[in-house]
Amino acid sequence: MSETRGALYANGTTSAQIKATGGKVFGISVNSHSSGTVRFNDGTGGTTGTGVKATGVFTGTDVLTNGETITIDYQDMKTYTMVTALSSPAVPNEVVLGTLAVSLDNLKVAINGGAGAGTLYSTGTIAHQNVVATTNTDTAQTIEALRVGTYANSISTTETCADASWGAIVMENGAEINKLVTNTYTFAAGSQQLEFAEPIVFDAGIYMTIGGTIDYTVIYN
Repeated sequence: MSETRGALYANGTTSAQIKATGGKVFGISVNSHSSGTVRFNDGTGGTTGTGVKATGVFTGTDVLTNGETITIDYQDMKTYTMVTALSSPAVPNEVVLGTLAVSLDNLKVAINGGAGAGTLYSTGTIAHQNVVATTNTDTAQTIEALRVGTYANSISTTETCADASWGAIVMENGAEINKLVTNTYTFAAGSQQLEFAEPIVFDAGIYMTIGGTIDYTVIYN
């Protein structure tokens, strides 16, 4: 098979995650099978999907108070400080307090860099580079990652509030795109070797789903 220098070989008889990171599949050697079929997904499972953006929810039970902080920490770490009045000269990432509902409204526009700089939140505050504030109620504010994927499940969410908290210490439920990269291939009778004319290139991992009974070796890197 072409381009197989340094190739790896995965042997098996059941559907399996062949690799959990990017690479190429060059072909399959079939030792034996009965009504054997194969398909590949670029992802960490055999079910196709468009991916999911991670989310986090900040919920309060009473008013926030002066000096309490809310942090969304990733490559663009932001700590928002709740204040009764904005500092002069301006200090970035200050958010004006009010009732719990008003405080959450002001926090939302600060995270998103929306209208209200200099009055609802401090001048010099820029929109968060990794999340957007979405659903907003009188007691809760949801944030959502800007793109799909598991990367955002590592974005930490913390606070120093007496009467409010995040649902978890990190954002949750982000999932990678999972796409079908081959149609189902049905093997002819007997042992054989299937070489792809062009290697199957995958980004998020390669998962092989089999049908029937098959003893296989996948050649990949």
